Amino acid sequence: MDYKQILIFNSNNKELQMHKNSDFRNIEIQGIEASSYTINTTSSEYDGADITSKKIEPREVTITGDIRKNENELKNRDFLIRFFDPKETGELIIKRNNIERKMQYEVSSLDFPTNKMHKYIEFTLVLESIDEPYLIDSKNSGSYLTSISRQFTFPFVSLVNRPKIMGYKTFKPVMPLINDGDKETGIEIVATAKRGKVDNLKLILNNNEFIRIPITLKQGDILIINTNPRKKGVTLNGKKITKWDRESTFFSLKKGKNILKYECENGESNIDIEVLFFRKFLGI
Repeated sequence: MDYKQILIFNSNNKELQMHKNSDFRNIEIQGIEASSYTINTTSSEYDGADITSKKIEPREVTITGDIRKNENELKNRDFLIRFFDPKETGELIIKRNNIERKMQYEVSSLDFPTNKMHKYIEFTLVLESIDEPYLIDSKNSGSYLTSISRQFTFPFVSLVNRPKIMGYKTFKPVMPLINDGDKETGIEIVATAKRGKVDNLKLILNNNEFIRIPITLKQGDILIINTNPRKKGVTLNGKKITKWDRESTFFSLKKGKNILKYECENGESNIDIEVLFFRKFLGI
């Protein structure tokens, strides 16, 4: 089978692509199938040992590549060195056939062999994904709990003195969310008081865990709830707040099917809710 693979790097508002038709070509890549694991044990009175925990270690990705031999090869070599600045964090998008996943990376090293000065300029690039060893979706897997159903179509027939319905509000207070990744994942909920005030928004996952924000949203207010590790918190119009019910939990989507629903004491028809989440995978 002929595998099609494209690597897209984004760092400091610049992009670099590596594939067989670009000036930068990836010859070999290691570390995208899975990260390394650690199994912690304790001694046991029986044969063997007892497992106390399992941990996925930070991911290391090693890329071997070359720079196409043409009039731009020295310029491209200089660009490569500057692009992979060790003080800059970047994002790598991996496209392999019809699958697309990404990772955040830190640059560990970039080396050029010195024994091939008169051939293609080869390089070895080592990247590390420390905070998040999983590969994640490159696009949001969520949706809207509320939406507008369009009614305006062509050809358009205008009837004089007749009302014209351009669209209507669809209420979906309950939404199924499918997490078919390899791990639980956090969620980001963007609630906008679009058409008026909203009192005491409550979001419930699987009829079990909930997050309740006991405040009144004025028309135009944007409330964002983030339950992702290292990003957990609530913001109102871009500013952090700590006003949430103390029995609330910053829940994660379990593997498989999840049900998310919302309630509010007043203004249920005034709110728009967007749900964002990215599945996590062991490799690609």
